[in-house]
Amino acid sequence: MQYLSHTSNPEKSVREFQGKTAWAVGALFAGFVAWSLYGAVTPVETYFFRMVHMAFIFGLSFLVYPPRQDAGRWTLWPDLLLAALGVATVAYAVADLDPFLRRSTLPEPADLWLGIASIVLLVEISRRIVGTTFTVVVSLFLAYTYFGNLIPGPLAHKGYDLDRIVGHMYMTLEGIYGVPLSVSASFVMLFVVYGTFMDVAGAGGFWLDLSMATMGRKSASAGRGAVITSALLGGPQGSGVATTMSVSPIMWPILQKAGYSPDMAAGLIATGGIGAVLSPPLMGAAAFLIMQFLGVSFWEVVVMVTIPTVLYYAGTLFIVELEARRHSFAPPDAKHQTAGQVMRTKGYHLLSIVVLVAILVLWNKSPEYAALGAILTVIATSFLSKDRNEWLTPHRIVIAMVEGARNMLPVAVLLAAAGLIVGTFTLTGLGLKISSIIMSVSGGSLLAALLLSLVASMLIGLSLPITATYIMTVVMVAPALVKIGVPEHVAQLLVFYFAVLSEVSPPVGLSPCAAAAVTGGHPFGSMMQAWKYSLPAFLVPFYFSASTVGNSLLIVKGNWPDFLLALATSVISLFFVSLGIIGYLSEEIRMPERVALFVLAFVMVVFPIGLSVQGLAPLAIGAFLTFNHLRKKDRPASA
Repeated sequence: MQYLSHTSNPEKSVREFQGKTAWAVGALFAGFVAWSLYGAVTPVETYFFRMVHMAFIFGLSFLVYPPRQDAGRWTLWPDLLLAALGVATVAYAVADLDPFLRRSTLPEPADLWLGIASIVLLVEISRRIVGTTFTVVVSLFLAYTYFGNLIPGPLAHKGYDLDRIVGHMYMTLEGIYGVPLSVSASFVMLFVVYGTFMDVAGAGGFWLDLSMATMGRKSASAGRGAVITSALLGGPQGSGVATTMSVSPIMWPILQKAGYSPDMAAGLIATGGIGAVLSPPLMGAAAFLIMQFLGVSFWEVVVMVTIPTVLYYAGTLFIVELEARRHSFAPPDAKHQTAGQVMRTKGYHLLSIVVLVAILVLWNKSPEYAALGAILTVIATSFLSKDRNEWLTPHRIVIAMVEGARNMLPVAVLLAAAGLIVGTFTLTGLGLKISSIIMSVSGGSLLAALLLSLVASMLIGLSLPITATYIMTVVMVAPALVKIGVPEHVAQLLVFYFAVLSEVSPPVGLSPCAAAAVTGGHPFGSMMQAWKYSLPAFLVPFYFSASTVGNSLLIVKGNWPDFLLALATSVISLFFVSLGIIGYLSEEIRMPERVALFVLAFVMVVFPIGLSVQGLAPLAIGAFLTFNHLRKKDRPASA
């Protein structure tokens, strides 16, 4: 039984365990999942629930991830001691919890030293698992809490001593045991495990067959298939990199036969995979943070992200269609099943999603109950498969739990360490300081503030995962946007969307690099292609935030006339900007016309279609340019 041979993070290696050791570590992973399942059905005291979750994180992280990529088996014993120390810092707090919590403002010496140990160990496992850059960022925030009095300018604060820092970060719900860890234990774990159960039950094959059945036999069909497959697979997986790695081996041969270069194929697959983080019903960890920060139901978050997700993929599909016209890609030569045939043979995989939505909406239950109901449905429906290897027998359920926990561990470490970042903001008031700076620089202009928010997210996201980018920017940017007049739920989703888009922004992009490893493309070239395919999507956050009409795209607090108006504006604007990017419809589009299409698309961000010069003029001009080219006879284009 060899559970630990790879990891969900392709840049990090893990130890391989054999025999009884593998069984012991597998049991810990299963216990990691079981604790969240237990908390979903039985009320558990808040501190205790989060602390036990943190104990599993400490124990598993040091056991599974070596200190260096080239570390050998000899390093296991020191890591066992570090794992034991991490668990001890939690056990110490749990053993006498009420007095421990009351001492948070005046920690005793034992509190102080174990608190320091807990923080240092958390920083170390974040270095091993999440990456050096993220660890440096966390360390800088911790340093800021101590040395704030030495920092000049508006970011200065009085500085806090170690007693205050440890008490805040280790002994309250504001630091390590804050909202991010709560989200990890209560929600993300269950939904990650649900995605793993679906994968073990063979749902991946169903999504692939369904996308192949619906992509048609046109020059753009291969590209459509890559996007549709990524969207269908990505919803249940909720991870851009995981989706990219799942889709790449399947779609690369099809895209290669169609005529896509390795870089183009890698970029397209990565773009579709990154959209998975936005895609209902699972999304990424940040979606559950939105739920907690806004104090809304998970279903409301699902509703809010639905149209922006559709627009994300619509922009990508526009690029795919226009690029296929330009390059005359070959249609798929294989004959696939019809959508009806796929649904008749494997449609039962949709039942768990139906149950998930029904529990959330019809019965108005919590996400935990919805996830549990979906998991039980997956187990039951797995026996409808003709392939016995897809049946979720007790043995395969345990394997799925272990696999889900292993996939969850990097996310759990990131969220736990992100608690230190959030704790810095709550202790020092840094978020309000940065918001004031943004307000000052933007001069109160909504559009300027939105652009500054995009730039901040892009810069932060260059070297950080999506969830970390979201956590950092939401406490800095969202308050400033709310002060300018952006509704709070719009500001939250705006930051979330910007954080997702930072994943495809050069010069760093894990998903395109992962896809390039499969297609044989150049990592940077693949990143640039991903940037091209996702470029229309960079307008989407502005659609739902730059005007009151656009706010209706999130549906939750809008009205249907405004929603339909904003939706039409967004789709047409996406088409105009896609046409400008590719520069081809029936023939080459001249550069002045391409520039004009870009300008028209941006104007429509601020002025939705309406009975005014600003609303009708961009639509009329863009329509004239488009139909003028459609009237012209198709000509062969140079590749």
